[in-house]
Amino acid sequence: MVSKPLIQYLIGRIITYVATLFAAFTIIFLLLKAMPTSIVDLIIESMRATGAVYDPQALIQLREALYEIFGLKGSLLEQYITFLRRFLTMDFGPSMISFPTPAKELVVRYIPWTVGLLTFTTVLSWIVGNFLGTLATLFRKSKASKVLQGMALTLYPIPYYILALILIFLFAYILPVFPIGGGAPTAPLISLEFWKQVVHRSFLPAISIILPSMFGWWFLSSSTLTLNVLSEDYYMYGELRGLPKSYLFKKYVLRNILLPQTTALALSLGGIFGGALLTEAVFAYPGLGLLLYRAVGSGDYGVALSILSLSIIGISTATLIIDLIYPLIDPRVRYR
Repeated sequence: MVSKPLIQYLIGRIITYVATLFAAFTIIFLLLKAMPTSIVDLIIESMRATGAVYDPQALIQLREALYEIFGLKGSLLEQYITFLRRFLTMDFGPSMISFPTPAKELVVRYIPWTVGLLTFTTVLSWIVGNFLGTLATLFRKSKASKVLQGMALTLYPIPYYILALILIFLFAYILPVFPIGGGAPTAPLISLEFWKQVVHRSFLPAISIILPSMFGWWFLSSSTLTLNVLSEDYYMYGELRGLPKSYLFKKYVLRNILLPQTTALALSLGGIFGGALLTEAVFAYPGLGLLLYRAVGSGDYGVALSILSLSIIGISTATLIIDLIYPLIDPRVRYR
């Protein structure tokens, strides 16, 4: 039978989750309203900038239609309710960069590429980075540990987009092993050739994300957490008892450092819907980051808000999930 503290814990976390979404969407709505111009004005001005002559009555009708499409008609409260409904459904009208395709449809088309790339790179860099960071600290006097620490200190300050440019220069220009630009594969989806093209075009973007992540934050943070565990009394007592290094590693070190690292992993996975903007732009990788870059550059508010909606919901949901499962992985936390 479900206990009363558990029910109270679940209700409290769900209320916090809904309040977080509500606050985020409200802030975005107020920011959009605070802008000196609207998307409708931008569209009308861009049409006039072409030099073409339009009938004034046709422009008035177009303006009214655009206000209806983007949910800008009615009072401020009516606009706000429409905005919340569209944010939750990601229905922000047609895309300007791919008119008349709905912005939601365009975003859905790009999602698999970003989710596939960032899920793989995030999980792999998290596993390897934490493992290497912990081992390098446990055996910090060895030569291998010093080499790994040197690599981490070298790669961590380098912005990932700079590393991306270096990889393109080396492996797409000097040694033309990989394509300079990305793009979706041309082979049929169910064919082996399609997946070969996916791996071939995703390899350099994946490496540019994995290396700074693995030898950057994950390596250095796990190393710092391991140092804290090594200074604890219970670990030193285990050493004095003569417990094997493997036992101390699994039972004492890993179980303690993985608690905060699991939280960071959940938030990183929740944020993948925002895409890796600069990496995808540099490699012309057909993901949400590249789509967001093009949308912002062309004033496509529908697409930009759809991606932003996904990102907010993803991060908030990841936070809710980790809140709910934390008592299962940390015995110090209870459903109270």
